[in-house]
Formats: sequence, C-alpha cells, structure tokens
Amino acid sequence: MAPESLKNQGDLVERLAQISAEVQLLRRIALDINSTLDLDSIYDTVLGTMDEFFGFQHSIILLLEDADRLRVVATHGYENQALGGTVAVGVGIIGTVAKRRKLMRVNHLRAQHAYFARIRRQMEEAGRATELGEMVPVPGLPDADSQIAIPLVIKDRLIGVFSVESREQRQFSEHDETLVTIVASQAASAIQNALLYRAGEERRKELAEAHERLQELNETLEERVHARTKELEQVNHDLREAQSQLVQSSKMASLGTLAAGIAHELNTPIGAIHSNADVERRAAGIIRGILQDPSVAKRLGPQPRLDRALRIFDDINQMTLEAAERVTKIVQSLKSFARLDQPELEWVDLHEGIESTLTLMEHLIKDRIQVVRNYGELPKVQCYASQINQVFVNVLTNAVQAIGNAGSITITTRQDGSWILIQVADTGIGIKPEHLERIFDPGFTTKGVGVGTGLGLSITYRIIENHQGSIHVESEPGRGTTFTLRLPITLTR
Repeated sequence: MAPESLKNQGDLVERLAQISAEVQLLRRIALDINSTLDLDSIYDTVLGTMDEFFGFQHSIILLLEDADRLRVVATHGYENQALGGTVAVGVGIIGTVAKRRKLMRVNHLRAQHAYFARIRRQMEEAGRATELGEMVPVPGLPDADSQIAIPLVIKDRLIGVFSVESREQRQFSEHDETLVTIVASQAASAIQNALLYRAGEERRKELAEAHERLQELNETLEERVHARTKELEQVNHDLREAQSQLVQSSKMASLGTLAAGIAHELNTPIGAIHSNADVERRAAGIIRGILQDPSVAKRLGPQPRLDRALRIFDDINQMTLEAAERVTKIVQSLKSFARLDQPELEWVDLHEGIESTLTLMEHLIKDRIQVVRNYGELPKVQCYASQINQVFVNVLTNAVQAIGNAGSITITTRQDGSWILIQVADTGIGIKPEHLERIFDPGFTTKGVGVGTGLGLSITYRIIENHQGSIHVESEPGRGTTFTLRLPITLTR
C-alpha cells in the first residue's frame, strides 16, 4: 500500500476518533444538564465544557426578559463582565439573532469595526454627526474577531441567545457552528425545564405563604368578625342602596337612549306628514279657486257634492296638521327630557324641563287631573339636566298615582335670593305620619305589589343632595301632599 494512501487512512481514523470523542462529550453534556434543575449548574456545565473540550474560551448566555430585551444570566472567560447586562432585541449581532431567530457566524469582526469606526469619524468630521445612530454598548469582548450567536428556541418560541466569540484571528468553521448548535439546542431544553421548575417552586412558595397567612387570619377571624359586625352591616346597607340606585339610573339611561332614538326616528316621517298636509291644503285652495272662476262655475253649474267633499277635505287636512304638530311637540319633549347630547353641567330652564315631563305624562293625566301652573320668573339654573328631569318625573309620578278618579296638581315656582323653590302639591290620598320619615328610604313603598319599586324618591333625594339642595315633604291623609324642592342657582365646585 502506498505511503500516501496509508497517510489518508490514518487521517480518516484520527478524524473518526475525534468525531467519536465529540459525540461522547455531547452525550455527556446532555446527560449532565438534563439531570439537574438548577440553572446555575446548567450554565456552568455548558459554558465550562465549551471552553475545556472545544476551545471556546469566551461564551455568554442571555435570556429573553421581555419582548424587546435580553438579559445576561451567565458568562465564561470574560474579565469584569457583570451579570445583569442587557441587549435590546435588534441591536448588535446578539440582538439581530434574537430578532431574526436565525444563527449568525461572523468572522473578521475587528476589520469590520475598524471600517465602521473610520466611516463614523469621517461623517463626524464632515459635520454629519446628527445622521449617526447612538453607539450602544453590548456585553461581550470589545475586540472580538469571530463570533457565533444562536437563538435558544423551544417550539418556535425564543427564550434566549447563546454566543461564543474569540479575539484570536481564527475563523469559526461550519464544524464549530454545528457543535455550538447542538449544545445550544440541548441547553435550551434544559434551561426551559429549569425555568418551569423554578416558576413552579415560586408558585408553591407563594401558595404556602398564602396558606400560612390564611391560617393566621382564621385564628383571629372570630374576633375580627365580631369587632366589625356593625361596620359590615352599614357597608352592606350602603351597598344595597347604591346597587338599587345604580339599577334605577341604568334604567333611566336606557330610557333616555330609547327616547332620543324614538325622537330621531319620528322627526323624518312627521316632517313628511306636515309637509304633505300643507301641500294638500294649497292644492285644495287651487281647486277651490278654479271652481270659483266665473267661466268655470257657469260651465259646471252648482256642485254641492264637490263643495261638501272639499269641506271634508279641509277638515281632515286640519286634523292632520294638528296631529302632526301634537307629535312634533311630543318629539321635542322627548329630546328635551333625554338630554343625551348635553351630559355635562349646564345652565337649564327648569320650566322647560317641567313642561317636557308633563307632556310625556299626559297619557297618565288626561282629563281626570287638572294641572295648575303658578310659575314665577326664574333664571336659568346650573345643574345636570337629565338628573333634574328624573326628579320631576319621580315627584310628578307620585302625585299622579296618589290621585284617585279626579284631582289636581299645582306646580309653583319662585326665586328666593340665590335659591329656586319648586312646590308640587296634589289633592291625593296623602301619606300617613308614620310613613313620612321613611319615604326617602330605598325600597320603601306604600303602593302595593306591581305599582312601585320604592326607589323613585330615594333617587330623587340623592340627586337633590348631589345638587347641594334639599327636599321637604308635608302631607295630610285624605287631603294631599306637597313636595318642596330647593335648588341653588349656581353650584359650588
């Protein structure tokens, strides 16, 4: 056998032995790092082995801290390389690997750094420093000449980056890249398992601490409950009142939304009806004018049926116009009542709010209740219009429901200095003396099942109180009830 052939066989045997040793070493690394759940042991094994057996003297492991930043958790072979340093995703070789999730093998780094430094210096000398990006320091060798960085990925999810570098003028080969890739894959799996274990341990510790605190609370629970019984009862009462008022307020808000929607939808057809009725009136006038022309009248002669038809048409047209105006008034009252386009504090005409409420309640009043208006001269009042309208609804509804077959409601308004007084007096059944002190309590009602919820006057009291006003009631059974509302013209901030 030729000496050259023998040499090639010897090289092949040597290469196979090297590969076999590397495979055995990789198996040992995998066994060592997967037999522990201690992160520091995993870091030391991976980084120490890479130096001792493969000659990678400088290596670093970074874990993803959040979506935009990696943090150094382990290093090997560096001087003054503190843990905890960070690298922004997308910055430098390590950040680029994290962003792209692809391995990078870079050689001749010093030459590249020198080139970029020269370009940067030239731009600064040319007065173009503002065009340069900020120099961001990254962990690692400042004078590295070669570097391999590989993403640590678990099921397509990035958890960190593993990097090895060298300041020597050696080029990392594809074989080096393969070794680093295998170790990085094993390290990623071991690190993920250790992180999950650590998270589980922390969770168990939190649960244990919570259980301990719960035991401590249980030991003193009876004493604490006894000491806070009255306080909890008061809180519970306030909560029920707040919930009841919230439900009522929600209903009123829904009613306002519905009212505004109905008003908007009615505007167009009512406008069309009113316009058509006006056109019909004009058309009837034209026809009547033609019929009254002497030449036409002579030719047609007396037309009693046509005259009667025109009179009927005029009557119907007038009824249509009156009905359209009536609906228009209701629509305007709905819009005024809802006030959804003006939810803020504003200056309001209280008479307008009262009239809007009366218009919407006309189906309850009809012919059985006479409404007497004793309106004084009032300035506009600063208030929340929708809330004050709700007060008018609640007070007037109580007055209407208190009147049996027939009666009257008298509404009196006047200015008293910087205050406005509104009195609503009815001739209804009145309120018993023993009930007067409770009528503003949430849920209290004397109207029976299905008539009232007992929330109206409670809501009214709260609204008037929030407007820095007061409400007073006087009643005599069998003779009627008078509610007096007192509101400031200007609210104090």
